[in-house]
Amino acid sequence: MDVIRESARAGRMVFFEESARDGAQAKTLMSADFRVRLAREQGAVFGADGPRHVVFAAGFPSVCGQEFEATRRVALEAQGSVSPAAICRGTVSDARLALSAVRGAEHARVMVIVAASEATARALVHGDAHTALAGGLDVVKEAVGLADGIAVDVCLVDAPRADRALVAEYAAAMTAQGAGTVVLADTVGDLLPDQSRALFRQVALAAGPEAVLVSHLHNDLGLGLANTLAALETGVRVAACSWLGLAERSGMVATEQLLFLLAHDPAKAARVLGTGCTPWWTQPDLTRLPGIARMVSRETGVPLTVTTPVVGTGVATISTGTPFTHPQTFQPYDPQQHLGLAPSVVLTHLASRRVLRAVAERLGHDLDPLQTRTALAWVKDRAYQSGQAVVADADFAAYLDGLTAQQQPQAPEQPHAQEELQAPEQPHDQEQPHAQDQALTSAALDTDAAAAALTSGRAVVLPNPSPLTYVVAATGPRLVNEAKQRPAGQEVALWVHDEAVWTELSTTFDLAPGALATALALLRVELVTLLVPVRVDAVPPQWALPALRDGHLLLFGARWQPLAPLLEGFPRLYVSSANRTGQPPAATAALATAMFGPDIPVVDGDGLRDTAVPHAATTMLRIAHDGGLTHIRPGAQDRAHGPDPAAYLGYLRNAAQRLRAMPPHTPTSGESPNGFGSGRQS
Repeated sequence: MDVIRESARAGRMVFFEESARDGAQAKTLMSADFRVRLAREQGAVFGADGPRHVVFAAGFPSVCGQEFEATRRVALEAQGSVSPAAICRGTVSDARLALSAVRGAEHARVMVIVAASEATARALVHGDAHTALAGGLDVVKEAVGLADGIAVDVCLVDAPRADRALVAEYAAAMTAQGAGTVVLADTVGDLLPDQSRALFRQVALAAGPEAVLVSHLHNDLGLGLANTLAALETGVRVAACSWLGLAERSGMVATEQLLFLLAHDPAKAARVLGTGCTPWWTQPDLTRLPGIARMVSRETGVPLTVTTPVVGTGVATISTGTPFTHPQTFQPYDPQQHLGLAPSVVLTHLASRRVLRAVAERLGHDLDPLQTRTALAWVKDRAYQSGQAVVADADFAAYLDGLTAQQQPQAPEQPHAQEELQAPEQPHDQEQPHAQDQALTSAALDTDAAAAALTSGRAVVLPNPSPLTYVVAATGPRLVNEAKQRPAGQEVALWVHDEAVWTELSTTFDLAPGALATALALLRVELVTLLVPVRVDAVPPQWALPALRDGHLLLFGARWQPLAPLLEGFPRLYVSSANRTGQPPAATAALATAMFGPDIPVVDGDGLRDTAVPHAATTMLRIAHDGGLTHIRPGAQDRAHGPDPAAYLGYLRNAAQRLRAMPPHTPTSGESPNGFGSGRQS
């Protein structure tokens, strides 16, 4: 079954991703490892329906052996995430090579490039357009005959400058011979939107309803997105695009911009695709877009700037003025709602006192009016002297340390605002349990049924200390997702309760030494769920890939003493909150049993938990290379610190000294974990 034709004819959107091959005049080169990773990440935007929404042009196999191998790796290793495609010239030998590069992969495709205009025909095949198109038709026939289940697409080069009647004639003929889609390529990027609209309407009308047309529109005049939208208005449902707009010369329509525009606001989508449109088999997860864009930027060296739409460094930032108090009035969409980007206040030469105090609070300083005026004068002077509008947090924090130390000389010593959390030096295996821990160990949980289920390849529901909810755990990620009744390919957290697992993973982290200790303390002491960056040149173990999100590994690290006998037998587990879609995570064993039914064992830990307190899933944070933290999802840890995530992040900075002194295990007998829940900080 050709799932791309099926999607397009059903009115669903398909993205023909071109960034991995980057056109005939490419200036970027993605490694084979990265192409596989990018294909998986892009497919994950659509969950299990990735292959029906994404054609991933993996490469041009005839370029060289390395390109063939990169294309084949994407086809075999990313199948199930996308529909992998190989690109080839309009010759039988090229087509055979392309077919061999993707053969055996699910939903595989090849795309045959054929000259359509007189100018490109003379340049590519040294003949006229009719000859080039007729030769292309022969190649399509041959390729379809050899395909054995591989879909064959054709790209008509320079279609806007070609004879449109001739283009339509061969589009129909190639479709009749088995071509899955026909790409109309604006090869030189010279169209205006009304010309794009006219091109696709005329060719579609003349080629007939069986022909599935694809837009491939360049950005030489800055109109790639506008021209693509014009094509979509005519009924086109497959659009070529590229992350960050990567393509020859000035690029083409950017994947992240096109996808976001069509997905974040149904009213806007209806304006483009028509009323009553249903463009998605699975609603895309737009929160993945910024991470994928950053990943592509690191791989290719193409920078994300403050003016890059949707994924640039200026998105979700506020620096001054009325937007600080009325952000929704001065932006077209909510970055946190649609992209998962929490708003951040940036300190610039335009800062007001209110903005300055907000940044100072984020850095752990509560300024009085005199300090605020003094600091504001310093910020403006700093910006104009350096010629840079933005004053870096590190510079401002250092200034504030000196300012507050001068004006409060008798204050007791506090942890440095930039001080990082440190995991205790004493290994967990060697520490002596508290008396309370010893009592609980002797009254161990009944985990026999859970151990048997994990051994036989089934999911279980396990307790963690209050006020955390129960969690679903299994030896495989698919088992966790099936228990939660969500797409099987959705990423799940890796439970790094085992030292050997942590040690192996840590070699791939993109963390400075101090930040590595911070990460371990956050997992083992504060018990958050943590997104940890992976080095671009590192390949995590295969078993860790289900926890990979936007170049970060999603980790959970709780080591609750009552669960130790069970966890010791299963050093590698995958975990997620104990809930099914649309339901809150289970706070008690009874709620978990009612939610998951008799087939999934529930370890009842309520006797060791404080079931009277409100419960929540773990807070999710992201840690940067230097140890800086970003709040991603609210949860049990930040709840005691109020609705503003900055308060919790400030607490973590100022709690460094206390957390260093805590043993790396969670409290027992229902006591709240360190620094959250009831707010006890004993």
